[in-house]
Amino acid sequence: MIGSEKKKEKHITSPEAVQQVREDPPPSRHASALGSGLHFVGDITGSDDLMIEGTFKGKIDIPDNIVKISSRAKIDGELFAKNIQIMGKVNGNIHASGKVDIRNTANVKGNIFAPRITIEEGAQFKGSIKMSMPR
Repeated sequence: MIGSEKKKEKHITSPEAVQQVREDPPPSRHASALGSGLHFVGDITGSDDLMIEGTFKGKIDIPDNIVKISSRAKIDGELFAKNIQIMGKVNGNIHASGKVDIRNTANVKGNIFAPRITIEEGAQFKGSIKMSMPR
């Protein structure tokens, strides 16, 4: 009767076990990437962090996550994210609910809307900055 035997399940309901479940860290965040050899035209929405290494034209809208633009990347479009780190070329408006970090290898043409902004020495920036919440 091996096929009809039921497995016994053990349920733990002690206060210590419940507390341990509450203290376990959340699963790690997922990240997606547009590789350096890719060219994308369109809109991206979602809930993963995003790394752009290739060429992108369109709108990126991931309001609760991070967008990183590598030093080889070229972006022509509007960005919406929680935090945005730019090391490459961006032509378009940037909206962040957290922080925009423009590194010394970046070339940005567009307006920035974010409560926190850093621009490293050597970065190129042409546009205006409004330090407030987007949308």
